[in-house]
Amino acid sequence: MSEFEYLSKIALGQYLPVDSPIHRLNPGIKLAGYILLILAVTLSKQLAGLGIALIAIFLLLLLSQIPIPFALRGLRSPLPFILILAIFQFFMISQRSSETPFFTWHFLRATMDGLLSSGILCLRFFELILLLSAASSTLSTLEIVYGLDILLRPLSWLGFSTAQASMIIQIMLRFLPSLALSAEKIAKAQASRGAAWGNPKAGLIQKGRQLLPFLVPLFIVNLQQADALANAMLARCYGFNQKRTSLTDYSFGWNDALSLAAVLVFSVLIVFFTGTRFVF
Repeated sequence: MSEFEYLSKIALGQYLPVDSPIHRLNPGIKLAGYILLILAVTLSKQLAGLGIALIAIFLLLLLSQIPIPFALRGLRSPLPFILILAIFQFFMISQRSSETPFFTWHFLRATMDGLLSSGILCLRFFELILLLSAASSTLSTLEIVYGLDILLRPLSWLGFSTAQASMIIQIMLRFLPSLALSAEKIAKAQASRGAAWGNPKAGLIQKGRQLLPFLVPLFIVNLQQADALANAMLARCYGFNQKRTSLTDYSFGWNDALSLAAVLVFSVLIVFFTGTRFVF
């Protein structure tokens, strides 16, 4: 029944309660640091910059005491999609490149520019997934709410409800593991009743027929959970008091300042580090 273990394939949304230097930081600093690193990796178009980002990410995983296999587990689901994008990127850049191809077949060309461009694409997705896995492992749902409330606090002067925005993101992250767990239960229940799950000889039409009776109860179960959550929040008078207080009072210390400065230095190096630029 290992093919039904959907929850074990999802690293996002799973918090690791470890007493590490990263876990002890202010939630606002942690959230701001992850946002800066994600933006830096997204904006960088240089191989040298992405190499620095990879070093920074592995240092982050080491300091946060997150096992590397656990962080890499988030690559399982999007890996086929990333490879398909890399193949398209490889042939598109090769077609536009003026470099002499090292391989040709009919109208297809393969050049070093296309190979490097597709490699950079895979490396960027790889780093972004690792950053998201590290963020979900070092930020609990409550810390995300506190961190968002700290970062979005200036918007409250404009009348923007930061507490509700933080709560929406918290609920979304909380429902990711719940969705996988519900999918596991439904798939196992259907397989125990004779559904041909995991049949390698099943065609596309047969897989589509299996998917429809799987999605309908999945959506019904999660809508019922959402309705129960909304009723529970209303029963506890959520939203009636606009001024909410926090159970934990976070402060800004020297370790937070040094961590934010290190993130800023790495982000600047990732984006602006000189090297061979590959535009794609």
